Amino acid sequence: MRRQTRRRLTQNVSRFYLVLGAFFVIGFLFFGTSSFFFAEEAPVNETPINEAIRLSNGETVTLHASSYDTEAKTIRIRLSLDEAPGNTNDHLFRYVYKARPDSEKEVMVLYDRNDQYMFELKDVPSDFDQLAVRIYRLDESQSIDTLTSEERENSLLTSLYADHRTIQQASHTSSDETTFTRLFVEDELAETERHLETAQQSVVAQRQQIERLDRDKEELEEELPYLSLDEQVEKENEIFDLGRKRDELTLELEKLEQSVVALEEKHDKLRVRLRELSI
Repeated sequence: MRRQTRRRLTQNVSRFYLVLGAFFVIGFLFFGTSSFFFAEEAPVNETPINEAIRLSNGETVTLHASSYDTEAKTIRIRLSLDEAPGNTNDHLFRYVYKARPDSEKEVMVLYDRNDQYMFELKDVPSDFDQLAVRIYRLDESQSIDTLTSEERENSLLTSLYADHRTIQQASHTSSDETTFTRLFVEDELAETERHLETAQQSVVAQRQQIERLDRDKEELEEELPYLSLDEQVEKENEIFDLGRKRDELTLELEKLEQSVVALEEKHDKLRVRLRELSI
């Protein structure tokens, strides 16, 4: 009876280790070969919105918005390009798909005012995956089609990217100049509000720092009558340093307050401009 019990226990233990080993083998085979069955998803590649990008020639470009119209099969891209002083070069815009990086397509310019642009890319399939809008810098005498590969690469300033998984969905029904102008004014107004908020916070922080210096200086001055001559000399040096720091902070505060006033004036003008465009 005991032999049969031991035999059953041995058999059960053997079955347990057999099942456990099979489990690990199947798991290893599944995870080790899963890449053959499930394609790895490419990381999202998109240019951040409202972040100025510094170019090699000293210019900056800012992408304000990009959207895709699923019915019209169009992508619209809104950006501003701040040219470097004295720049005499022309800018050329082309776009390519990730799947065909050597096949550039022309970009339709819907709006071009004061280095602000609205582009439209036509016949964009819903599964476009990822695409890039390339910005070239060309002399007036140059043509992009006659450049060598090296010359084309040297003329490329930057590429702006869009990803089908994250791009905003929108209807591209309006194409009048007033609508595009209003969008850029709204962009500038939002940016001004962000800068104004930051400047106002800096003013508050600067005033608080000056108040702390005043309190520290007052405490040191109250201690002076109770100190020896040597200690008084040391404390007076500390008081002098605090006064010097306060003067520096006061000058910085005046500049900050002036910038706040300038931003408030700009904010008011933009709001008026926006109301005019909405009439």
